[in-house]
Amino acid sequence: MGGKEMLQMANYEFIRKQYFVLGKSIRQISRETGYSRQVIRKALTTTEIPVYKLSKLKPKPVIESVKPIILEWLRQDEQAPPKQRHTAKRIFQRLVEEYDFTGGESTIRRYVRQLRVSPPKAYVPLDFPPGKFAQFDWGEVDILLFGKQVTIQVFCLRCTYSRKIFVQTFFHQKQEALLQGHVNAFEFLGAVPHTIVYDNLKTAVKKILEGKNREEQERFTQLRAHYLFESYFCEPAKGNQKGQVENLVKMVKQQFFTPMPSVASLDELNDWLLQKCLSYEDTTVPRSTITVGEAFIQDKECMLPLPSHPLECYRMVPVKSNSLSLVTFEQNAYSVPVSYASKELVCRVYADDLAIYHNGELIATHQRCFEKGKEIFNYDHYLDLLLIRPGSVLYARPLQKAKLPEIYHQFLDKCKHRSAGIKDFIRILLLHREFEPSLVEDTLRESAQNGIFQYDAVRQLLLQRTIPEHRVSSLAFGDESHVPVIRVKSPNLTQYNDLLQKRSVVH
Repeated sequence: MGGKEMLQMANYEFIRKQYFVLGKSIRQISRETGYSRQVIRKALTTTEIPVYKLSKLKPKPVIESVKPIILEWLRQDEQAPPKQRHTAKRIFQRLVEEYDFTGGESTIRRYVRQLRVSPPKAYVPLDFPPGKFAQFDWGEVDILLFGKQVTIQVFCLRCTYSRKIFVQTFFHQKQEALLQGHVNAFEFLGAVPHTIVYDNLKTAVKKILEGKNREEQERFTQLRAHYLFESYFCEPAKGNQKGQVENLVKMVKQQFFTPMPSVASLDELNDWLLQKCLSYEDTTVPRSTITVGEAFIQDKECMLPLPSHPLECYRMVPVKSNSLSLVTFEQNAYSVPVSYASKELVCRVYADDLAIYHNGELIATHQRCFEKGKEIFNYDHYLDLLLIRPGSVLYARPLQKAKLPEIYHQFLDKCKHRSAGIKDFIRILLLHREFEPSLVEDTLRESAQNGIFQYDAVRQLLLQRTIPEHRVSSLAFGDESHVPVIRVKSPNLTQYNDLLQKRSVVH
């Protein structure tokens, strides 16, 4: 064998044992094995695993001529959408079609793979000054809401100096939730960071411009103008530029939502999360001896003050009511008073609620529904019309869906069998416009116990309960009153028995 033969580790082991253990000379080993003396000497001086090395690079005349073309195409890909960038296969096809490339596809694949090998990730350690920066991001988790598994969104904000956190949940990531989350976070902090770092979320950024410039959404700009902070948007797909809040999202999922919390409402969940945020202040700041709470004292001193009043967070949506006094928003129908049927209206959309206006006047409010294809009624919106059309009461969908307490159904059963009884029942429901529903309900129970199922009687009882001058007090006379005292002798009713006995004797 020549001096350039490639040995395996087992060959090295054999040669070394022949020489060091059996005492054979290099010449003898060479004669017996056929290995050159040069190879044997190398085996005797190292125990490293042998690696094959080319003494001279193999020429690549076919690929060399198209390398500049491939590099240019990949450079252009950096500005193209991810789904419209060259694959190795597409590069090979273009080279064949446009440049008469005669090499193989595997050659192109190998070269492109070498170019796309990412360098090891490395980051610069950062320290942030007090009060200057915070970072924001959304997270997504599942919870058990009334025993049903639902997906919700988690608003996460972290101050970069103190590491103080604010976490709140919403049913969605729409703009009104983004804005309300900020307002609630600032109220929780009691101050406003000078700059907040974001992804390029659509609810804040309308368009990504050249460099760091962004065309922002008008409502988001309003938020910044109200609280006077600056926004900094990361480069696309550069989550490391807000690493602290990225870590917060992971921590929240692992520590706050594992296992899945079981709650009756998001309000209940958010109250619990607020306590978690407060407890987090006992955590020690990394590379420090002070706690998050202690560091936040310094943080807050350098932040912007809160404005005199919080921003009202909503977006305006034009809507139109139909003949059923319903407006449609996000595939759900919401009721308005019947006097506003078939009218152009405006809906203020909040994170959790809707407020419907006509010519600047508030006419209806509803809790926002996040399912689809639902009807959300306030039965009071239809009572004025039902008073005119009492025959519709038994089949009115708003009343069927109202889930009225059982006492109301008892009254309806009694009222529907007498003349004008249905109107009496509607008037009883209208009492909610004057009195608290719980008070009306208690009064109905009292009235039912006395066998009274009339509207006038119920109203009189309510007035006696709420207005002092309607309470009837017993008469009392003083010692010097000029009203004469008349004493009436109690009649002897036994005389009627005597008369009956005399009548029986005569007959």
